[in-house]
This record gives sequence, C-alpha cells and structure tokens, in this order.
Amino acid sequence: MKAKLKSFLIRFLFFNVFFAIFVGISIRTTIKPIPYGKYTDNDWDSLQYSPSYNQSEWNILLDGHSHTYYSDGELSPRQNILWHMALGYNAMVLTDHNTFEGVYEIRDIARNEFNNTFKVLLGMEWTTNRGHFNLIFPPNTTQDNFNDYIPSTNYASNPSDEEIVAVFKKTHDLGGIVVINHVLWSRSMCKGFPTIEQLDLWGADYIEIGNGEDYDEESYQYCLENDLGIITGSDMHIPEKTFSWTELKVNNFSEDEIFEQLMQKNTNILYNKSGSLYGITHQFNIGYALMIGFIEFGQVLKKIYSDPQYVLLYITFFSSIYMIFFMIEIYKLVKPKIKEKKQRWLSKKKK
Repeated sequence: MKAKLKSFLIRFLFFNVFFAIFVGISIRTTIKPIPYGKYTDNDWDSLQYSPSYNQSEWNILLDGHSHTYYSDGELSPRQNILWHMALGYNAMVLTDHNTFEGVYEIRDIARNEFNNTFKVLLGMEWTTNRGHFNLIFPPNTTQDNFNDYIPSTNYASNPSDEEIVAVFKKTHDLGGIVVINHVLWSRSMCKGFPTIEQLDLWGADYIEIGNGEDYDEESYQYCLENDLGIITGSDMHIPEKTFSWTELKVNNFSEDEIFEQLMQKNTNILYNKSGSLYGITHQFNIGYALMIGFIEFGQVLKKIYSDPQYVLLYITFFSSIYMIFFMIEIYKLVKPKIKEKKQRWLSKKKK
C-alpha cells in the first residue's frame, strides 16, 4: 500500500509540475507574444503608399496609436517607423501597453535617422479592464516624470472612478493629453466602461474616431458637439494595411509644433474604408506554429482580463482537469479488483 501511495504522489507531483509549466508558458505568450512573422528592416523597401489628401491645408499625417515588441506588438521600434513611413505617415505616437519602455529609443531613432522626414511623440496606452486610454506627453517629458507613473499591476486592474480621474489629472499635470481609445470595442469588451459623458466630465481631451478599420461616427458627432478633439490610430500590432490618418498643419516640422497643434485640437480625420495598399508578404515565423497550442490556451486565459466573470469558468476548467486526473488514478486503483472479479465470474460460469 505504501508503494502505491508513493507512486501516486510522484505522478501527482509530475502532473502538477507539467500543468504549471504549460499554464506558465501560455500566460507568458500573452505578456510577451510570439510574433506571427519574421521581419527585417528591408521589408518595406518596395512600398511607398501616399494617401490622397488636401496638402495645401494639412502637412502632417499622424498615427496616434501603435505598438512595438515592448508590449504586444511584433515590430522593433525602427521597423515601426519604417512601416509608418511606407504607409504615408510622417509622425506617430508610440503607445505601448502600460509601459514607457521604448519611447525614447524610438524617438532617438527618428531624430538621428529620419529627423527631416519623421517625428515621434511620447505616449502610453493605459490599459485596464474598464477601458484603454492613450496618454500623450510633451516632448520635454523626462524619464523621471515617467518613473512609477502607472503601476504595472494596472494592466488588468479595475480602477475606480476616482482612480481614473487621478490618472487623467496626473497626465494633465505633466502637460499631457488624454485620449479615449476604440469606444466601439471597449463598450463590448471592457466591463464597467464609463460613458463618454463621464469620461468627458473627468477630463478626457480626445476620442479615437478611427481605430484600425473601425470608424466611430457616433463619437465623432459627440466630439463636434462637445469640443472634444478627434484623432485616429492604426493600433498596429502586426504590420498590415492601415485605414486612417490624423491630419494636422504646422509651420515648423518639429515635435513641439506637432504636440502644440494636438493641444489646440487642430486636427482632422482622413479615413479610407478600403484601407491602404499593402502588397507585402512577410516571412512566417515557424516558432509561432510550434507554440500555437500555448498561444491559443493563453488567449483563452487572457479573457479574464476583459471580464472577471471568467474567473468562475477557469475555476471550473481547472477543477475538471484535476477531476479527470483523479478519476484516472481511481480507475487504475480499482482496475485490478475489477479484473479479478471478472475472472472469478468467468471461472464460475465455466463450472
């Protein structure tokens, strides 16, 4: 009996270790995603898309929302710039999720390599269960200003109304701008997403009218009627075609001038429902295929981020896994007895 118990405990230990490793790797793929593609800095050499717009009225085409591999995007900072330039942008805001890592790196690349043709503004996408908000900061904002700005635990937090107001105020205290992101998506995916009227009252400056291929006409009308700024964002994670650009007009092509025009809400929207051209096929990452099981399971686990009610679902799921394990162990324990009884029954039947 002791030998069987010892054998069971060893199997139970290995089961827990294996299961913990599987879950851990799956969760890791949601924090640091495995890229679908493999990219080089030369991938966009053959692409130069120029959207049609009134160049006498506007001279800046800005993307207010994009990501790099410092959060859940796939491109490096330099590749992010190259993608934007290939699709007609000459300015962007880097808005990785809940991190300022990368903002100075990408800006330095823009300054040192593309200073006369491309500008980068500093930003972050404050990502919570109650909504996503792009925070855009003045060019003179320092790393010290960013230190401990947003606790990393806020990635999947449920901030109170007062906490949201406090973050908005802190952004404004630094001279920054608050953008309400992808309202259409947030209403369905973010439990407890405040109303536009509430966020307006709390100090939001802009609403993201274009996000990816989505265009939010209702929010656009609200902005016109309530003096909120209008802005667009590609929300680029994986490089593909884009659908919208934010138009501005500056006298001097500089970060300060672009930011000042944003502060003044002197923006316009250029939207193409068909999207830009993008005749590029990026190399597939075989590592993605090898890890697809972990990636898909990680995405299932990630749903707890958008709705805490999924906690009950996960408790049920994990309980079922352990129940199956114990049922198998119980079967292995009683199997010899069942076999013995069957043999006895067959023996009696022969007699």
